[in-house]
Amino acid sequence: MKIAIIGTRGIPNHYGGFEQFAEELGAGLVKNGHEVIVFNPRDHSYKGSEYRGIKISRIKEIFRFMPALSSLLYDYFCLKEALQLNPDIIFSCGYSSALFLRLLKNPKKIPVIIHMDGMEWQREKWGWIARVFLKWNEKLAILWADGQIVDHPKILEYYFTRYQVQPKYIPYGANTIADPDEKRKVKSESLEFLNEEKEYFLVVSRLEPENHIEMILQAWLKSKQDHLMVVVGDTGNKYGKFLIKKYDRFNDIYFLGPIFDKNALNTLRRNCKAYIHGHSVGGTNPSLLEAMERSCLIFTHDNKYNRNVLGKDAFFFSDATMLADYFSSINKYIDYKEEFSKRNLFKIQKQYNWEKVTQQYIEFFNSFKI
Repeated sequence: MKIAIIGTRGIPNHYGGFEQFAEELGAGLVKNGHEVIVFNPRDHSYKGSEYRGIKISRIKEIFRFMPALSSLLYDYFCLKEALQLNPDIIFSCGYSSALFLRLLKNPKKIPVIIHMDGMEWQREKWGWIARVFLKWNEKLAILWADGQIVDHPKILEYYFTRYQVQPKYIPYGANTIADPDEKRKVKSESLEFLNEEKEYFLVVSRLEPENHIEMILQAWLKSKQDHLMVVVGDTGNKYGKFLIKKYDRFNDIYFLGPIFDKNALNTLRRNCKAYIHGHSVGGTNPSLLEAMERSCLIFTHDNKYNRNVLGKDAFFFSDATMLADYFSSINKYIDYKEEFSKRNLFKIQKQYNWEKVTQQYIEFFNSFKI
């Protein structure tokens, strides 16, 4: 098949979960003999025409001074060019392109399949106008797309209850790594504490309100721990700047900014005291799967999405007081790490591995071939 993937900020991933997803799924599809095209913004830092066998098509963003409008027009031009390339399947990461499915001509009836994401309109960062628009787009994706995919059973339940439709459930994946016990020396100055073997707790996240970064930092300060709290995520957005202004003055809180080097992230995860997962909106989060694969002890926000993925193999918190207790009593909880890690790694191997995930996508795409 020839498959066009739209709806991301491009590959290699320098942004977030959908970009990582597009990169891994695209590489898996190429490995299975399919042609894959991913659309990148023209100002993406990677300038090659291919990446991991995936062809890259570039789209110029306009109205950069108006981010919301720029993003909408970017999705429009991605879909427009994808239709002109005449693929067998157009696969959209997120439903922001749904608005254009009836505005753009599709005379060859190319199937458009949409990954519905995790109820984007619930995210705290959006104002009421954006939420109304996103909910409208969600409905259009149900009405106008040829197929829908979700990555979490709870999101499947939502769409069945609200719209009486049954999207295809396919989870995200994680890569199993051959050297889980290797402790790499790192060259980056910002990661020098690893070479010094300082003990630390770790957060890897988009810095957004619904990911509860401030709750995590408040719990950390409340616990009066003598380890480090390491936060990986882009501090350039509004919420990130707020966190820096309020918490960067504390010497034991390290804001490392965004890190997309997989070896560095794997090293950080493998050697942390515990991984803190604050995500509360959306489905299966890639950073959570990677923490599971890296055998992390996991403290996670208590919600239906995280409980479905982790089962009983993590410690759940709903407020800063609970999390502060985990930090303060870490030696008590660390005893569970081996048992929890073994079961979490089994989940990755059985359900959340990219080879199986890719095969499920191939089967689903094949059912729509013209």
